[in-house]
This record gives sequence, C-alpha cells and structure tokens, in this order.
Amino acid sequence: MSYRLLRRLAMSLTLLALTGLTALPGSAQDQKPPQDFKDLKLDLAAYGIPPVEAKKETSGFVVGGKNATALLRTLKEINGRSIADLEKDMRPGAKSDVGSRAGFLGKDEKLLDILAMDNQYVVDELKLTHQELARQLHTFGAIGRWQRTNKQEGAEFVYHGRRFKVVVKSTKGIQPSPFYDDTKSGSVATVTNLDTGKMLTYGLLVPYMVERYGFYEGRGTPYRLEPRTALEVLDFLKAKKP
Repeated sequence: MSYRLLRRLAMSLTLLALTGLTALPGSAQDQKPPQDFKDLKLDLAAYGIPPVEAKKETSGFVVGGKNATALLRTLKEINGRSIADLEKDMRPGAKSDVGSRAGFLGKDEKLLDILAMDNQYVVDELKLTHQELARQLHTFGAIGRWQRTNKQEGAEFVYHGRRFKVVVKSTKGIQPSPFYDDTKSGSVATVTNLDTGKMLTYGLLVPYMVERYGFYEGRGTPYRLEPRTALEVLDFLKAKKP
C-alpha cells in the first residue's frame, strides 16, 4: 500500500472518530440506560407474597410485628408450635414434613438465642424493623422473577439510586416453613450491589420468616441470612436515630 493511500486512510479514520461514526452496535453509546424500578409497582401478592397483618399471641409475641428482645427469651411457643418442636424440626436432617438436610439451626443452637441476637441488632441497635428488611428482600426476589418472565434475567437495574443485579434460580424442591404458616419456596436469589461489589444470596423462604418472626436462620446453617450482610448490600436502608 502506497504512502499516499495510507495517509488518506488515516485521515478518513480521524474524520469518522471526530463525527462519532465509529460507534459499533453494542457499544456503550448504543446501550440503553438500566431500568429504574423506583416507580414500578410490583404486586407482591401476584408473586405469592401476600401482605402480613400483625397478630398478637397470648404470650405477647406479635407475629409480623415488633417484639421486645426480653420477651423473645421467655417464649414457650410461636405460631402455635412449641419451641421444642420447632427446634427439633429445624435441626440438620430432621425427619419431618418441614425438615431440611442443612437445617434451619445448627445442631446445638437455641432458637430463642438466635431470635434475641438478631432482634437486638436490627430492632434495638439500628431502630429498624424486621418487616422493613423483609419487604426489600421480597421485592428483590420479585424483581428477579419479573425479569426472568420478561426475558431480562440478570439485567442491571436501578433501585433507590443504586445499581443492582439480581438472579433468581429454582432449587430441586420446595421447602415449607417450619412454623406451619403455609409459606414455602423453591428458589434462591443472589443480589449484587454493582456500586459496591457486595453480594447477598438467600432462599426466598427466608424473607417470610424474617417478616413474621424475625428469624434469619441460625449461624450453624449455610443458608443463614446475616442481617449485617443484607444491610451492607441494601445500603439504602439506614439505621434510624433513637
């Protein structure tokens, strides 16, 4: 190729660059901005997530409401199930209709200790409620399912001014709640805060238990949802002043 031809080719490429015509399909210039879900009114009931009305039991425990940490330590039953029966069904490999191979508690953990520990952190220290956190966990699960239905699985989106990605995957079976409250799930959500790089994975049964009982599962199970981790990922949820 002659020098003159090379010089003309270089000048042509420079002109294309200056006029912005070098953008290729799929480049950043052609990509649509991520969808902002701030105005999307997801009907959670349509995703099997009916609203929960607070219900006070004879012990004073409020299902779906705020409870004092001191009260939690005194409970004999929750939702009509004795603490002993709940702990038995929550152990790893429990042989029952609501049992799980991994369990909801470690083999030696106490349910009331776990409830009190997480209530102390979320309610007493941060001045948040389990219902506030559960609502966001439900919403991310619903967004993931909405995206999957609409062939947008794993697409970046904006929520509360942050960029997120959520992927919802089905598991091999359906896990019912050990609290006998007719909630169940067979899916797992992985939420990534793209602005911070922090990630959270949880079974979609967990938000039901968080919302009703403040139960995030025990530290002796791999499926525990650590409240601190959840709040690091969902960093738009801030501690409230006393």
